[in-house]
Amino acid sequence: MSKPSLYFNATTEEHGAELYYLPQGGARATLIDLIPGSVGSDPAGFITLEDRIYFSAYAPGHGYELYSLAPGSSKPSLIEIESGRESSYPHNFTVYKGQLYFTATTAANGAELYRLSPESNVPTLIDINPDRSGPNSYTVGSDPKNFHIYKGDLYFTAFTEAQGEELYHLSTDSNKPTVIDISPGPRSSKPGIFGDFTEYKGQLYFTADTPQSGVELYRLSPGSTNPILIEMTPGSAGSFSTYFNGFEEFGGKLYFAGFSAKTGAELAYLDGISRTPTIIDINQGPAYSFPSDLTAFRGNLYFTASTEEHGTELYRLPRGSTKPVLIDLNPGSAGSTPHDLTVFKGSLYFTASSKEHGTELYRISPGKTKPTLIDINPGTADSSPSDFAAFDGRLYFTASSHDHGRELHGLSPGSQKPNVIDINAGVADSYPHEYFTL
Repeated sequence: MSKPSLYFNATTEEHGAELYYLPQGGARATLIDLIPGSVGSDPAGFITLEDRIYFSAYAPGHGYELYSLAPGSSKPSLIEIESGRESSYPHNFTVYKGQLYFTATTAANGAELYRLSPESNVPTLIDINPDRSGPNSYTVGSDPKNFHIYKGDLYFTAFTEAQGEELYHLSTDSNKPTVIDISPGPRSSKPGIFGDFTEYKGQLYFTADTPQSGVELYRLSPGSTNPILIEMTPGSAGSFSTYFNGFEEFGGKLYFAGFSAKTGAELAYLDGISRTPTIIDINQGPAYSFPSDLTAFRGNLYFTASTEEHGTELYRLPRGSTKPVLIDLNPGSAGSTPHDLTVFKGSLYFTASSKEHGTELYRISPGKTKPTLIDINPGTADSSPSDFAAFDGRLYFTASSHDHGRELHGLSPGSQKPNVIDINAGVADSYPHEYFTL
């Protein structure tokens, strides 16, 4: 059996954007050159099913199609959905009950749902919208997305001409998804329009849009086809018409960013099965604080929020409190704009900016409330760390430096000095991304 590896997409002038892997304990990335030459296959959407990796990639004569790869192998296998030079653009990969589900496009069917068994190279079409229509002017088909497994069924959003873009659920091996029509008739409710589906206290939560309520939060009980409306803003204006940044469960409560006319877009939470969210007004009055990157860590909920006085900064909310504590990394109204909050080996890592250091990596260690700077690109120039992935006991990410360009970096727990894995040698960039471990 091959060693676990970190897979990713990276670019060089010689090979273009291709697939690479870094084996456990390795210090050098290995190229898997799907298309010899400088064009590049641009692999994306990695997922595992049993003992193989599945992803989308490009090849001349085939376009963007589905591929599978055995760990340790350097020869991906093509699974062609749209024959010939046209692409099927497979994406939205989800493993459910031992099979791969995804969206792909063909000239005959448009963008539809497919299912692939691990022992097969022929995906099964699940044609939800046979009509030559779609959710917008440039898409034909049901265009399924927002896949989420809940209580043994696969839930997702899909379009039909008769019912618009609505919520569906699919049981194991069924070819007939069942619609949950939140906005009856052809008008779409677009479930998950501004955020993820999430399970909390055994219920499925998501956003959806109706003429009566606008974009609001809904809750679906197991086995039910009747979602319950949680209306923060009575009337048709909606609570999420401009902003939503996902859910985070913390201290037995479900936190999210919600809107009301009195508070603007602020931090809110639901406690248990309550239908009345509580709002924590950080930027007092109707001004928005736009909370984002909600991340539970060591008895606190960390997130970013904006005020006129401090700009966009990091906050922490202690368990049971309704008073967030400001962590003012860049004093003044400019803010440090923290993002990509990531918990790794007992510490919280994130990217933030300052005049002295540019955009760099920071770490909050256990018991500390002041972030520690990890200055990858010394001086005022940015290293702009992004795409964090944990592998082999280290935190891997993409960052820029004067000497190496934008490359892969690996950081050991507690260390101040990441190691550089320079794929495109010298100052040229390789832009590694799409990290995936197996």
